[in-house]
Amino acid sequence: MRTAAIIVNVFFPGIGSLMIGKVVQGIAQLMLYLLGILLSMTVIGAIIGVPLCIGVWIWAIVTAVNSPPEPIQVTVIHKNEPFQPRN
Repeated sequence: MRTAAIIVNVFFPGIGSLMIGKVVQGIAQLMLYLLGILLSMTVIGAIIGVPLCIGVWIWAIVTAVNSPPEPIQVTVIHKNEPFQPRN
């Protein structure tokens, strides 16, 4: 999942962070990246918008790279035993 999040963050900063469960960081990255794009539409705003987009892009990739890998959990259910979920 971490590899997919890194690849997604390269193209869409913030979405990959949402994929790995870092919701607050993902939303902040997405909103700041969109703000940077909007600012970049004017010459004066590009002075702030372009560095903002680059900074958010790097932040999103670093967030995905530094996330701990999630262990895979497998539940085996035997036919003769009733299912009892773990707490």
